[in-house]
Amino acid sequence: METLGKIIVIGSGNWGTALAKIFSENNKVYLWTIDQKEADKINKKHESPFLPNIKLPENIIVEAKFSRQVESNDVVVIAIPSRFIESLTDEFTANKITNCIIVNASKGVEHTTLKTVWETMMNKIPTLKFANLSGPTIAREIAEDIPAKAILAARDVALLFQLQQKLENNLLKFEFSRDIKGVELASALKGLIAIAVGIADGVGFKTNIFGVIMTYGVHEFVTIMKFLGVYHKTAYSIAGMGDLITTCISENSRNRKFGKLLGLGYSRDEALQEVGMVVEGVSMAKTIDKLAKFNLSIPLISCVTRIIFEDVKDVKKELLTTLNSISG
Repeated sequence: METLGKIIVIGSGNWGTALAKIFSENNKVYLWTIDQKEADKINKKHESPFLPNIKLPENIIVEAKFSRQVESNDVVVIAIPSRFIESLTDEFTANKITNCIIVNASKGVEHTTLKTVWETMMNKIPTLKFANLSGPTIAREIAEDIPAKAILAARDVALLFQLQQKLENNLLKFEFSRDIKGVELASALKGLIAIAVGIADGVGFKTNIFGVIMTYGVHEFVTIMKFLGVYHKTAYSIAGMGDLITTCISENSRNRKFGKLLGLGYSRDEALQEVGMVVEGVSMAKTIDKLAKFNLSIPLISCVTRIIFEDVKDVKKELLTTLNSISG
């Protein structure tokens, strides 16, 4: 079995930086950012502006992306907003990167085709070795060395064992799955339900309603996954339900924070500006809204979409009316 090479994390936001930090427990890690100017700032302070007061270890080297050659046995962790995946894949092709190991940690789908990151990248570069990392993993908690458990998904079982040996440590443990698309889809959908919980919090509802929203949310995951021909039981795994619950209850969740601001009366644009980082659930809402044309029964997700994109005057009434209309 081939020994894995260096670890490169693409994306120096809070999630990419948190992953670089956790993987640096046992490895030297190269953290790739947009340009050398940004890299120099982080290297100088050993701190990311996205993770204030978190000291980065010396064995994390921050550099502009594609600063060094990527070998076939290198592990390239992708932690960028999903809307940039296609252009990143084009950059791979331009830099003749065709057969390394990809560990995708981005959450979202391609918004015109509903393709997952796996499908988007493998369609363009079929020689890549691909795995997906997902689960209940809030970036700030990972960066603070609080233990977590995630799912690694890959078609190649041998690759899963290799990645476990390379990436796992005392703080981060893995379950395995071969359902790459299901894990990716569950990861992308959970942001919508976290927005709903945030809205409920903003309008003054408490844990009774939060529990209802999360339960109905999982039901709608299953509806969407069945429609798309994905193994729906993944919705009940830590990649689905586990990630959903974590994102819904965490005060560090961008999706929940965005939803809470909507519940407090902020407009969509005001809420996005206040959060200050990409809110993947908003992009996902645009995508899932297209499924309404197929008459899928996803009333909660449809409600969240209306609140985000339409001028809903009474957000509290809209949410409560929707929840009361759902029966199991």
